[in-house]
Amino acid sequence: MARLTTQECWAFAPYAIEDRGDRNVPLIYLKEARWRTVRGSTGYFVNIPTRPSQYYPVEFNHIYVCWCEITWNAPEAVWNVVRPTGPDYRCDIFEDEVQTSGNVGAIDGQPPLNPRTPAPSTDSQEEEDGHESDHSEDTIESEQPGNTTEEEGLANLAESIHINPPEMATITEPVEVMTEGATYLRWELVEEINPQTGHRIHRNEDDEAALRRAQEPDRPDPPSGGPEQLLELPPIRLPQDN
Repeated sequence: MARLTTQECWAFAPYAIEDRGDRNVPLIYLKEARWRTVRGSTGYFVNIPTRPSQYYPVEFNHIYVCWCEITWNAPEAVWNVVRPTGPDYRCDIFEDEVQTSGNVGAIDGQPPLNPRTPAPSTDSQEEEDGHESDHSEDTIESEQPGNTTEEEGLANLAESIHINPPEMATITEPVEVMTEGATYLRWELVEEINPQTGHRIHRNEDDEAALRRAQEPDRPDPPSGGPEQLLELPPIRLPQDN
């Protein structure tokens, strides 16, 4: 039975994005895409040596778990997402590779969950030369040669922060909550994905608190007059009182 890719399960339609996405793609989906700065643009690129330009920009859609080809639309100042990546990009993701949000593992650009201390090396100079070579490979024809790729990535992230649009695709997970006299399920906000761009959106703490208040059971407000007071009943008359 043939394996299906995520792009084969996606009824793709071209769309546009104002800014390129962040460096937050799980490593299991990275394939041949690498975070670079090429001709003044910072984002994910694929190296295709057989093509004239060699480095081609791509964008990851987190909703459909699929890499897409993008082109710069100068008149409208937007990036056009034109199609899922073709075979020469080598970025196909198969359906059986897709994991749930909590099981994707390490994220590109973030430190590993369990970092290990490297053993001392006698070839420190060779390692430094190797790091310099890797850095020069990740920064290609940058218009700002004084900045490192990491600094440019942080600057790009800071410039791309904006107010979240009202329509968001939200991923939630159930959490059992015990209250006095009752047990109920509350859906915890895990992450948000913009349905138009496919980019992950950073979670807003105020929105999360409001979501929790809305999902918890209603509780009556305490009396404004202080502690609860018992209703005063009339005295009970016994037969011997007559």
